[in-house]
Amino acid sequence: MEDANMDEAENDLRLIAVMRRYFAVRDELAGLKSALEDKRKAAGIAVGEFYHVRADNQHAKDVSRTVALRRELEFLMSLAEGWSRGDIIHLAPSAE
Repeated sequence: MEDANMDEAENDLRLIAVMRRYFAVRDELAGLKSALEDKRKAAGIAVGEFYHVRADNQHAKDVSRTVALRRELEFLMSLAEGWSRGDIIHLAPSAE
């Protein structure tokens, strides 16, 4: 059983991996949001219209990506919060 054999150092390493991913996702999201906002202003499109995820426009894929990135940030932070309560962090195998 993995949880019984997990030492604190291994769980701490998992937290480091979670936080590295968190900051990478946060930076990606910030860059994407900035680029989208620049495009929105240049096009003169209202905020609600431009950022509507079901809108059929050329930026819909990027807008949907921002939603996915926000969800990932929430998930990663929930793992870190669990770690602070002594929970074991369970990481999915990397696709790298």
